[in-house]
Formats: sequence, C-alpha cells, structure tokens
Amino acid sequence: MLKKLLPYMEKILQHTNEIFIIKDTKNNILFVNEKVRDYGYEPNSLVGREYLSLLSPKHKGKRFKTVVHNKKALNYEVEFLRSDGTIINALASNSPVWDDDGNILFVVSTLADITSYKRLQKKLIESTYLDYLTGLYNIRYLYKRLSEEISRGRRKKEKIAIIMFDIDNFKKYNDNYGHESGNKLLKRLGNIIRNSIREGVDLGFRFGGDEFLIIINQAEGKIALEIATRIREKFLKLKYRNLDLSMGIEYYRDDLKIKNFVVGADKKVYTAKKSNEKVIE
Repeated sequence: MLKKLLPYMEKILQHTNEIFIIKDTKNNILFVNEKVRDYGYEPNSLVGREYLSLLSPKHKGKRFKTVVHNKKALNYEVEFLRSDGTIINALASNSPVWDDDGNILFVVSTLADITSYKRLQKKLIESTYLDYLTGLYNIRYLYKRLSEEISRGRRKKEKIAIIMFDIDNFKKYNDNYGHESGNKLLKRLGNIIRNSIREGVDLGFRFGGDEFLIIINQAEGKIALEIATRIREKFLKLKYRNLDLSMGIEYYRDDLKIKNFVVGADKKVYTAKKSNEKVIE
C-alpha cells in the first residue's frame, strides 16, 4: 500500500493541515510545506534558514539537541512566530530519522497550531482559579502552581521565593467602614500587586480574606525584597489611616515541603506584625 502512495507523498506533505519541516542535524531547514504560507512565509525562502529563527527568543534549541543526541522523538509546546512577529502557540513533534548504521540523516518536525486551545484553556483557568474581586489567582490554584514552579526552578537551577502578607488592622477597618469599603480596598491592593510583579514571571494570589501571596520566580539577588517593598510603598500612598502591610519573604530549599514553605513565610508575617521592620526576609 505504501508503494502505491509514494508517487503522491509530496502532495500529501504539501497539503497536510500542519506545518511539516525537515531539518538537518544542525537545526537548519531543508524542506517546509505549503502550510507555512498561512503564517506569511514563502516556503522556498525558508530553506537554509535556522529553524530557531521561526520561534520566539526564549527557545534555545536544547530539546532539539536532545532529539539528535538520544535519537528519540520529543513533543513539546513552542512559540512559533508569524512573519509579522505575532506569536502562535504550537505543539511541535520532532522525530529523528537515521540510516542503517545509526547515523542521523535529518529530523522531521510538525507544528500544530494550538492557539485556540490555549485561549480556551486560559478562560477555563480564569473561571476556575481567579478571584473575582482582586483579579488575582485564588488559593485553589496556589498549591498546584507552586508545585509546578518549584519543579521548573529545579530544572533551570533558579531560585524560587514567596512573599506573603496581610493588611494590618483590616478587620477594624471593615467594622468601621463596612464590607463594601473593605472590598474596594482589597480590589485596589489587587491592582497594586498585578502592576508591581513581573508579567509572565511572577504570580499573585489572594490567599484568603486580606491575606495575599506572590510566587517570585528567578528570585536571584534582592528582587523579592524589591517587589515586596514596591507593593508596600504603593499601598501606603493610598493613605488609609492606621493600615499597613506586614510582609514575609521565604526562599525555597530542596529539603522543604511545600506546606512548610508557605508556613515559613506566614511565620515571618507574624514577626513583621510585632516589629517596626514591616518586610522580613
């Protein structure tokens, strides 16, 4: 049956609904099908180009090297670039092809556009895991995401920190001015948090009531302290009488359980409440 299909193989490859690419062992493009026109490229103009030039700068080619070195297929998500630079979420499948002596001849890759799926996934996450009042993630998403970020930090050998804090005298404020005023205050603090953390790097959560937690990725240097200080300074500029933030910063260590990681930050919040130093590392 395959022999009967061979004369039509080029047409099959050209008109498949996925981008089909053949690359050499240095990740240069040898062939790309017509589907790439949908993303603003002329197929022949891509022959000879480095494959990584079609992906966002965050991709460094490490997984391609793994495919070649281990002679093993890998599937993973990538950020594919349209010719105008717009990012398309794609699922990349990379399969090595080798000769009878075990030498890699080339790598066959397909790119399936999953942008619509990622948008739907984002909406589902937002509807399930977003706190409606502050626009931050809720506690249901915290431990799932914290576990993922710790695993990612281990792989990349990056420090992970959390900032935990609450509002001093918030209950008294609620009692004096009512829950509607309290909710407005929480909403304003949510905006401060979202505007103070690094987009696409850090994650803000409403832990419960007037308690908040931020996951700080790539927490080298004093970035966690800088972000905590920035949030507190912006909050104090709102000039709510007798209100302040007590903040604790905890850094992840390999011997820590996630629960103890959070408890460590919480203890520092308590220390900050009893101290003139309102941000405790």
